[in-house]
Amino acid sequence: MYRGTVAKSNKSSANLMLALGLVGCVAAVVLALVGSSYFRKPPPEPASVSPVSAGPVLATGNLKYTEGFFKNGLEEDFKKYEVKPVPLMQLTLPNVYAEELSTPRKLKLDKDVVETPHIRITTRVEKQWAITGTGQGFKYEHQLLEITNKSDKFLAYRVSTVVDQPEKCRTKGAMPHNAIALRPGETIRRTECLWRKDLSLTLRRVEVLELNNELSYFYISRLLPTQILLDERTAAGHAIPKGKGCSMVPWREIQAMGGQGSNWADVLDFYARHNCDEYSFWRGYKRWAEPGSLPAFQTAN
Repeated sequence: MYRGTVAKSNKSSANLMLALGLVGCVAAVVLALVGSSYFRKPPPEPASVSPVSAGPVLATGNLKYTEGFFKNGLEEDFKKYEVKPVPLMQLTLPNVYAEELSTPRKLKLDKDVVETPHIRITTRVEKQWAITGTGQGFKYEHQLLEITNKSDKFLAYRVSTVVDQPEKCRTKGAMPHNAIALRPGETIRRTECLWRKDLSLTLRRVEVLELNNELSYFYISRLLPTQILLDERTAAGHAIPKGKGCSMVPWREIQAMGGQGSNWADVLDFYARHNCDEYSFWRGYKRWAEPGSLPAFQTAN
């Protein structure tokens, strides 16, 4: 009697285990079918791109080339440099360029005056500090140039001169001055060379770029003269009116392009519109002859 009961119990357990196994298999098949159906569904639609930033961002891949980013930077710079804000449209207007003297003219060493529509140039001889080869300072007569902005405009300017035997000018002193830009009515003084009786000083070229707002004056004044096609001899002593010098200027590329496409006016036109901390001049940029869009960015060729 006892053995029969045990046999029946074992048989019932086996039947139960078989039933549970069949249920598990059915459940696995159902899950597999449901899962495969889920993964065959198309992926969700991508999020839409904001129409405000789509154009510039897609063209450059960088948020700083959106108009909103640029405007925010302008507002900060107006406060930083303590200048009256102007509409963005004003910064897009052409900056008037003029080559006001292109025929070289030899200058008298003292009290000679040359006038162009924007600029007055006067020669002076005056004692200034010079430096010996060992670094010692001494006072010596220097050949100076006074440069005056006669206009009521902020100007970028380039007054190019040449001297004979420029190697004799290496120990000359440097007077602090803005070698890149002038305020309305401003006069700067710069050293040309150590004075000597047989010195030959020639005014080679005068160029100006009218700036249509005061912020542009501060923007370009942060550039280093030797990085933007200015002569190291005459630009020594460049004093930035406010802020620090630019650190992102592609000066090797600019110097390589000198006389081969982009020139001084092109470089200054770009930086008159853009903060050099965020934006860099590129090969092929040309001075605007008509209003454009800011910020300017290089498009693929």
